[in-house]
Amino acid sequence: MRKVSHPNGNPSKVGIDGVGPITGLREVLFPTRGLSATELLLAINLIVAAVLFLVWGRDYAVNLHHWAEGWWSAVRAEHAYGWWLPTIFLHVGPGHLVRNMVALLVAAGTAEFLVGGRWTLAAYLVTGLGAAWVSYVGHDAPPLSIGASGAILGLLGCTVSFIIRRRRMFNYAQAWKVWRVYVPLFVLLLLPALVNADVHAHVGGFACGLVLGLWLPPHARIHELAAVDSLRDEDVDARRD
Repeated sequence: MRKVSHPNGNPSKVGIDGVGPITGLREVLFPTRGLSATELLLAINLIVAAVLFLVWGRDYAVNLHHWAEGWWSAVRAEHAYGWWLPTIFLHVGPGHLVRNMVALLVAAGTAEFLVGGRWTLAAYLVTGLGAAWVSYVGHDAPPLSIGASGAILGLLGCTVSFIIRRRRMFNYAQAWKVWRVYVPLFVLLLLPALVNADVHAHVGGFACGLVLGLWLPPHARIHELAAVDSLRDEDVDARRD
């Protein structure tokens, strides 16, 4: 094993075999030791769903639809736009909840690794509300759209535009993975999702994310990772041998 010091000489920033800071799957999905933004968003969605499933039981779908219709009327008649907020933490059923939570784990975990927890929470809210607004305008009929998918697509949009905007920050190995692995995977995952269910909300959330991602600042860990080029270090070691 070989320790690699941070370029500024800080001995606390070390890694193994030239990879710098540890970036395993757990560190990417939950990049903080305490409660991460990803865990917080998952917890809020799951707790809300659990409480409503428990209270409403078999009438869950009927009552949720009634709520969404009432909220649409309140938005239209009273401009009560605050009713858009709870819709991005609700789900139409167990299957919808599971699919959204798996997607949220990936989308929020990736965004949080790149820009940090606070910006991830802000991006979820901003793009989720943007998706709700686009859905409201696009349908122009009750009920309000229900689901976190608009916000999830927003986080993915943030990731895509962030990677493109900050592409010069990544070292050779990271850039290769971004363009040969991550971007193609995003395209394969996004295109089917954009045209499923509420297209207005999905496209609106993703578009909001694309715009927001251009302005999100990179987390300090991105600078630290970019400072260590594992392929370059391997080339140096090979020449020495």
